[in-house]
Amino acid sequence: MKRQYSNVRGTVDFSSQQVSLYESLRRKSMNLFNLYGYRQLMLPFLEEKNLFIKGVGQASEIVQSQMMKIEGKDIVLRPEGTAQVVRYYLQHRLDKKNNFYKFFYLGPMFRGERPQRGRLRQFNHIGAEVVGSDSVYLDAEIIILALKIVDSIGLKKKQLQLNSLGCQADKKKLSQYIKEKLSKQKDKLCSACQKRIVNNPLRVIDCKRDKCKRIVNSLKLGKGHLCFDCQNHFNNLLNVLGDLGINYKYNPFLVRGLDYYTHTVFEITSDQLGSQDALGAGGRYNNLFSQLGGVDIPAVGFALGVERVMLALGKKEQKKRSLVFIARAGKNLEKQGLLLLSELRANRIASSCDFRAKSLKAQLRYGQKIGAELVVILGEDELKENKVILKDMSKSEQETLKLKDLTTKIKEKLKNYD
Repeated sequence: MKRQYSNVRGTVDFSSQQVSLYESLRRKSMNLFNLYGYRQLMLPFLEEKNLFIKGVGQASEIVQSQMMKIEGKDIVLRPEGTAQVVRYYLQHRLDKKNNFYKFFYLGPMFRGERPQRGRLRQFNHIGAEVVGSDSVYLDAEIIILALKIVDSIGLKKKQLQLNSLGCQADKKKLSQYIKEKLSKQKDKLCSACQKRIVNNPLRVIDCKRDKCKRIVNSLKLGKGHLCFDCQNHFNNLLNVLGDLGINYKYNPFLVRGLDYYTHTVFEITSDQLGSQDALGAGGRYNNLFSQLGGVDIPAVGFALGVERVMLALGKKEQKKRSLVFIARAGKNLEKQGLLLLSELRANRIASSCDFRAKSLKAQLRYGQKIGAELVVILGEDELKENKVILKDMSKSEQETLKLKDLTTKIKEKLKNYD
């Protein structure tokens, strides 16, 4: 018996309908990025392992267990985009050319984690990074842009959650508080969190295990760890969002899973995804450049998980591009059919036919199955007079036209569908 192959665990196949949805999200995202003045980067899938160890953090879950390494090399498949953009900025010395950049990127990321709903080993990100400003209004723009991308695809049920980790000194203060409080209940935590208390206490807040969540929820977290400047920055952000009518939930337990975050952090969540409810997330990382060999440069960004957005949308139907189908009522009309297809496509009219030698009735069934709005029927008698039959599938109406008038007539009819 021959082996039946299937896709690798933790990856997904996109059907034609899902590809259509993905392309719609990608196209609308790019339109919004261009509207907001962002420029696209295309960076390699492969990076040095140490880029993420230094950038994301040695004690982070990505570095500890999720990086997909190339055997025998200090190279990994990129697990996220922010550290990669910073590497690009520093390597090409962009600070010598300008001191303010707005980038966006689209493409696959890779993490070697246990696959589950909403968590894949290969997944797609739509992300943005802005380098060179500490403005609270830029924080607001990044958040609004991420929300607008999700809105553009028709996902209305979502929630924006916000918090501030403060500067490095504030984060250290918060970490110390969590360590002191949770050390008293260390034996009640999972084995991973018992290690996190020592190496990276903030990661305990992210644990999804119920017993750890109950203990974490007993902590009294708030804005008390923030210095005056950081508290002022965060309060100003909340005021700006309020003035713009952006609904949000302040969540003091939101810390994010990447060590480079400082100041503002946010998540966009959906109750359609279960426990892995984040559609996307982002925030500030004002110290990442110096961690990767540069000087401190303020920066902020976000990334949306494409598959998670699509999952939250469910089986939302995407509007299909209008299609014209060519059917042949004679056995010797294949060449005439191909010539007509070429003419329609030259006029940017999406068109197709059934290349199998089937009856006219079978061809019409196939045309209906693939969603053709209009069908052009080629008949031997009609073609002798340079005429064809145009059938409107939605109205079950048809008319005989001169070949020279066909393209114009089709364009007129398709306006009613687009």
